[in-house]
Parts: sequence; C-alpha cells; structure tokens
Amino acid sequence: MRTNPTLRIVSALLLLAVVVLAQEEPQAEKPPAENPPASQVGGLRFLDVAEVTIVNVEVTVVDKKGPVLGLKTGDFEVFQNGKLQELTNFAVYTRTVVGEAAPTPAPAPATAPAPPPPTPDTTLPVKREPRFIAFYVDNEYVLPMNRNRVIGKMADWVYTYLQPPNQAMVVSYQKSLKVLQPFTSEPEEVAVALRAMKRYTGGATDAVNSRRQVEEFIEENSSKPSSVNQAVDQARSFAREQYNNLTFAIGSIKELIGMMSGLPGKKAIIYLSDGLPMTPGLELFYQIQDTYRNPSVLGEARDNDATELFRGLVNSAVAAGVTLYTIDSAGLTSNLGIEAENRQPRSAISATMMSTNYQESLSYMADQTGGLAILNANDPTPGLEKIANDFETYYSLGYRLVPSGQDRMHHIQVKVKGHPEYRLSYRKTFIEKTLPTRIGDRVVSGLTFDLEDNPLGIELSTDEPQMAGNGRWMLPVSVRIPLEKVALIPEESNLVGYVMVYYAARDDEGKQSDLQRTEHPIRMSASEYEGARKGYFTVTANLLLEPGTYRISVGVRDELTNQAGYAVARRAVHPETK
Repeated sequence: MRTNPTLRIVSALLLLAVVVLAQEEPQAEKPPAENPPASQVGGLRFLDVAEVTIVNVEVTVVDKKGPVLGLKTGDFEVFQNGKLQELTNFAVYTRTVVGEAAPTPAPAPATAPAPPPPTPDTTLPVKREPRFIAFYVDNEYVLPMNRNRVIGKMADWVYTYLQPPNQAMVVSYQKSLKVLQPFTSEPEEVAVALRAMKRYTGGATDAVNSRRQVEEFIEENSSKPSSVNQAVDQARSFAREQYNNLTFAIGSIKELIGMMSGLPGKKAIIYLSDGLPMTPGLELFYQIQDTYRNPSVLGEARDNDATELFRGLVNSAVAAGVTLYTIDSAGLTSNLGIEAENRQPRSAISATMMSTNYQESLSYMADQTGGLAILNANDPTPGLEKIANDFETYYSLGYRLVPSGQDRMHHIQVKVKGHPEYRLSYRKTFIEKTLPTRIGDRVVSGLTFDLEDNPLGIELSTDEPQMAGNGRWMLPVSVRIPLEKVALIPEESNLVGYVMVYYAARDDEGKQSDLQRTEHPIRMSASEYEGARKGYFTVTANLLLEPGTYRISVGVRDELTNQAGYAVARRAVHPETK
C-alpha cells in the first residue's frame, strides 16, 4: 500500500533549500482529535491533548550578594494574564539539584486514633534534563579585536562548565548562519570551534568605516549651516543600509531559535557581538543635532526604529523556550567615543546615544527571555559565571493550565512576597502551543539533533539519487509506518485511518527548508486487516536537490490518537559534483 506525493527541494541563487509540493496546494493543518476514536482497531492509546497540563515558570532570584536560596512555595506569587495562580509544583535547582517539594496529602476524615504514619521524605529526587547552549558569534556586528578577546575567555570557560548531559554548539553569523560545531558534550570540540573564529574578519569594520565617513563630513562642514541637508542625506542612507543588515541579522538568530525549538530541557543562546542598533543611525542624527543645533532632524531617526524587529525576535525565543544571554564584546568604551576606530572624538551626546543604542537591544533580548546581559566588561569571565549560575540556579514554579486548543501567548508576572529588593529573572510571556505546532518544532529540531522520541516506530530511508538535469539530483525518500501502530475505525465494510507526515531538510552548509506536511488516508477492507497489520504503510517522496550532504527530518502524526513519531536520515548527494 503506497502513496506517492512528489516533494521537491529547490535551491535558489543563495542555495537556500525550499521544500514545495508539486501540483498541490499546502494542506491545512487538522486540529488534534478531541475524543478517542469509536471502535478503534489497532493503534496506540489515545493522547488527550485537552487534559490539564502544568506550566513551569523558571525564576532566578538574586540580591546584592548573588543567588537567593532557601525560599519556599509560599514565598512566591505567580500571575498569568493578571490572575493569581495556585502553585502545584515547586522545585529548587542549583548546579546540583536541591530537591522538589512533595505534594501535601489531603487531610484524612476523622477516625479513631491510630499510630502516626512515618514522616515522608519531602525532598524527592528530580530528574535533570540536559541543558542545550548555543554559542552564537555575530561576526557582522563585532570588531575582530573585541571578539578575539572574548572568545578566548569563552573557550577557557567551556572546560569548567560543560559536562554531560549538558551539550553545547557553536554557530557563526557572517551574511548567513553557519554551524561550526553541532551539539556535543566534549569541551575540547567546543573550544576548538570558538578559537577557530579568531581567523574570521569582522563585518562591523564596514559599518565603522561608513559611519566614520558621515562623521567626518559633519565635522568638516560644521561651520556651514547649508550643509545640514547633505549631512542628513548621508545619515539617512547609512541608517537605511544598517536597518536592512539588521533585518537579516535578527532573521539569522530566529533561524537558530527555530532549530532549537523542539529540544527537550532548558535551552539558551549566548549571543556575542558589539551590540545591535535599536534604532540604526541614531548616533549620527544626534551628532547632526548637536553640531548644527537642529533638533528637528531627530524625527528622521524614528523612521528606522527597529523595536518591532526585536519584539518579533523575543516572541520567537519565548515560543521556543529559548533564553537569550547577551555579551557586549566592546567592553568598556569612552564616554566621548574615542575608540581605536575613530580619528576624532564624537560629541558627548552622540557617543552616549551610540552606546545606549547598541546596548539597549542586548538588555531587551535578555530581559524579555529571562536571561542576563553582560555589558561594560573587558573580561567576560565573571559574566559567564553569572550566566552559568543563572542558567543552573533557579526555582521552578508550576501551576495548572487548561489548554485552549490554540497557539496563544500568555503574560506572566512573578513576585516574592515582602522582598521588593530582590531581582527576578524569568520569561515575561509563554506561548501555549497546540499539538501540531509542537510536532513541527520537533521535526525542525531534528535537522540538528537526533530525535529519540518515536512511539509510532516510523522508519526513514533513502534510495540512490538519480540525475534530474540542470546539475540537480532526485533523491527518493521512504517513510515506513507500522500499520498495527496506526488507529483505524470502521467505515461501512472498510477500516480507515489518517496520518499527517511532516518534512524538513538541511544541508551541511546550514541552508534549511521550510516545514511541509501532507495528509494521507489509509483505507482497506476489514477482511484484509488481519493479514496486513504486521506490515507497513509507506509514504514516498522525491527530493530535488543540489549536490551536497543533507540531513532529512520527518514526523508522523496519527490523526485519530494524536500519537507521533520522528526519524532522521543523512545522505550525501554527489557532493563531488559541486
């Protein structure tokens, strides 16, 4: 029994892999089944996605001395969308687990006196899931000397922090996202990948040179009031170019977040750069205002406000459960902007606004996702220790949530009673996700991480690639689904079931496809089932690929039981013909 949709991966000029379904419109995602199938034949047990789930809010509490430990359940208040929630779960984590409070038993009805039961141990062992940390070096927004000073310290720190089951990866952004070291628990592999970036050029040099040209024009023509329009034109051109570059830079961070979205446990990105402009070109407009005494030019700066770009980035991180920790590699800078790249000082107001402009984004990214921003530090080691403590030392506060059946954002507020002086770090929002969204996240994560969650027992295999013309190859892919693990229901004299298959692909250069999905009905006569149930239902796909080495990730959802399975495969498609 076989269905055969045609799946194509088409490479654009930038070699960005895109999956499209030939001669088919994208199929609408079906919502999860709300009730167990009537008269179910075969398949796994029904997974009730409408059951009450537990939302765990991870909170770091610090005072002037560092992390605050010793707090109890009753010390916290958690609000969702402004409504106080009853806490049902409570745990304390440090670099070694402190423990989890056992639930308080309900009082027994009054009876004759009986010997008191043994006092239960209220500290239960807590299973530690692995932590996943991605070191992200933004080479488009860093000067090489700043980056090299910091990544050397980061590489040294990795030996102290990284140990199983925690895993780390190294990625770089320079026009595109590059995975330099996939997830590993080996500190040496991570350190080598970090140190290798010392040879890279830094894209920030181009922006520094462009900014300097505008600053020199302003300085040289400061005595000519008529030159203000030319100065504004140059500042406007610089700001627009930087806004465009910023859009791609933020898009790259979101790409990595998407890759990590389906990973289990705590996830974080340690982002390193000299900062990102919250409003590209802002410092130049302040320079013009200060030089020409013309405050009206500041209105130009608002046209390039990038707040919405950063808000979209933060929302993506929150939805994926990824915490952003940011490090400003510029370190300590002069209040007058007298840095190595400047031949003359900026005005005091311009220098101040530039520092604020580039650091504000780092603070915003960290604060809104529950992380920390390390600013104004030439030696990042103490900051990295703060990040380790923040990532590993926290309270987990759980409360019940009745699923709404929709992808929905909720706003969170946490308070510690009677201690306004404490600083709390936590995600200010969380995204309630539907089952199809969670499955899609897992499939995308499979492009960089091996997926072991496979209750459906699906199998993914590839055949020999065939020449397709124009330098491309057709790679046949088969997804085998054990028939006895798929639920079927009677329909007249037949048995019918439905599976949704999800696809994604990524090459070794980091170019990734969009997530695609196709629905496939399974239909057979009731009399055929007993002889066929030990077999497989197979879905085939043909991938049209450029030469290269690919990782293919698939997921399958049984639409009657809500059960899912995942599989990945790697395949070289004649990379020697590139």
